[in-house]
Amino acid sequence: MTFKFKSCFMTIFTLFVAFSLSSCGDKTPVFSTETSIYYLAGDNSDWTYGNQQKEFPGDKNCYVRIGSTTVTDIKSGVDSEIVVTYRFTCSGDCGIEISDGIATLVDGTEDNVVEYTRSLLAQTDKEAEEDIVIFQYSPDGASSVTLEVIYDDQVDTRYDARNTIYFSKEAEDVINGVH
Repeated sequence: MTFKFKSCFMTIFTLFVAFSLSSCGDKTPVFSTETSIYYLAGDNSDWTYGNQQKEFPGDKNCYVRIGSTTVTDIKSGVDSEIVVTYRFTCSGDCGIEISDGIATLVDGTEDNVVEYTRSLLAQTDKEAEEDIVIFQYSPDGASSVTLEVIYDDQVDTRYDARNTIYFSKEAEDVINGVH
């Protein structure tokens, strides 16, 4: 081999080895979430959250409890910040405000859409705990509210959630004992 060819070959080989070594052990963390959504509406004697009821009285406040558990697959992902957006889309007038927990109201321009955001910290599977926030719906002629829980781009979209509840006169009659 000629000197020029050996020199070129050694340069390419050195770059290949350097690149290979620099990427050894550098694994990007993968994040996943588990989201639970529970609702409640009723009098003080009947305050239990559930996830089976889809229809609520249109004349009473309703609460939604949203729990998120954020998990990373490797230690380097621990305490990584994941931003979650709670988007509420109402058909009609419905007041939506935070009841328990901390979230930031996002200024929006869409009618009947309210958004809040907050940050979650990822943990390993063994250390992860559910992080809870509760919102209050105050229906004022609304027929439904759709809740979307949207995690930032670090989390695959398959972990996002969407849930709709409905407000009706029939549900009011059941609660008020009218048949």
